[in-house]
Amino acid sequence: MKKIFLVIALGIFVFTSCRKAQITETRSIGEPCPWTDSSNLHPKNSALNALLVKYKSKGLPGISLLVSDAHGTWIGAIGKADLSNHIDFVPGTISKIASITKLFIGTLVFKLMEDSVNTGMSYKDLNTKINHWLPSRITNKLPNGNEVTLGQCMKHETGIPDVIEEDKFYLAVLNDPNKKWGPEELLEFIYDKTPVFAPGDTAIYSNTNTILVSMVIEAQTGKKHSDLLKQYILNPLGMQHTYYQPHDELPNEVAQGYFDLYNNNTIVNVSNLVTGAGNGYGGIYSNLFDLYKFINALLIKQTLLKPQSLSTMRTYGKTDDPNRYGYGIMKKFISRPSDQQGEGHSGRDLGYTANLFYFQNKGVTHIFLINYGTDSDSGLKQVFKDFQEELLNITLN
Repeated sequence: MKKIFLVIALGIFVFTSCRKAQITETRSIGEPCPWTDSSNLHPKNSALNALLVKYKSKGLPGISLLVSDAHGTWIGAIGKADLSNHIDFVPGTISKIASITKLFIGTLVFKLMEDSVNTGMSYKDLNTKINHWLPSRITNKLPNGNEVTLGQCMKHETGIPDVIEEDKFYLAVLNDPNKKWGPEELLEFIYDKTPVFAPGDTAIYSNTNTILVSMVIEAQTGKKHSDLLKQYILNPLGMQHTYYQPHDELPNEVAQGYFDLYNNNTIVNVSNLVTGAGNGYGGIYSNLFDLYKFINALLIKQTLLKPQSLSTMRTYGKTDDPNRYGYGIMKKFISRPSDQQGEGHSGRDLGYTANLFYFQNKGVTHIFLINYGTDSDSGLKQVFKDFQEELLNITLN
């Protein structure tokens, strides 16, 4: 997410919806570490602990961090998952991973292709136009809707505008903050808009692309993509502390999300300003341990996908600085030396921040969760950037 609600500048922040909040108060801390924690023996233990202390003191409410390298796996956390209830943010705290959801959806597409006997999907479908699956009442109104392919959606090469950038969408969220959005309701905000570019010309990140991917999955299989996500990824990996809002009811250990909404150096709880979760581009909540299971299976041990699938997924195309996109996967930190570029995905939402990256040439994994929104402008945006840069320097150099 790159915008902030325009109406906030007018001082409007009233929840008018009577819908039940999707995130309740945090009442319990997260799950304990599922392995014997030897973080205190890691050679970078002091530096990583100091990093957390430093950036908690700069204002980030809660942080959990996992770093895995040749010396072992280090975990740590600091701050609060719920400031009002004084619930600690611990390594097992469940928090929103926002756009890391896209990496799960991209992986799901390849799992469905691998199971073509049951799903009817195949690798050639990456080059199939989405109007093969979606009705003309949608594609005729969608910018470039009758031209783009499934693969272009996965690589952000469609030129389709981003629903998350639409002012009317944010106004609708404010008017009904806990609304459970359907995909076609979201697409209405960009119908008949001018395309950003011709398909394939370049790559510009658009959340709309992954809405379309999830719709293609459901049209092809006749099943909910949320159910398929459990069937092909979450359940086989034993990801018992991962939830997909609003398809799953969230437990009371989920971290609250915060943001300096009025830009007055006072953070407020924005957990229940729901920006279209559950439509492919965001909505998954997880913790460090489950996310490590996922990236370990996907990119480190490479057991989740077949070699052909993983090789195709990692076929990187156009650059949208500072990222380069494969099929549902992101290569980030591309301005750094090639051996310090990470594969995985980042996640940003109004009240949450997350990173999930594997640096193959270094044998290093980074996972962190922060319950503060760092993509929109606020006094803590640069603080987060400094945190991320310092983490890279500590662990990759």
